[in-house]
Amino acid sequence: MKIYRSPMEKILDKQQRDEIISNPKEPFRTLLRKLHFTISKWSDRVRNLFRR
Repeated sequence: MKIYRSPMEKILDKQQRDEIISNPKEPFRTLLRKLHFTISKWSDRVRNLFRR
């Protein structure tokens, strides 16, 4: 469970997680963007885990 310092931080985090990254005209590039976003998110979490 994540601890938020303020209600605004919680709202911003929720908006970021719910953001849809898509473009129907370029499905392959959209897939790559989604993969990149997901991998970046997880690598950041792993990095933060070892930083503590």
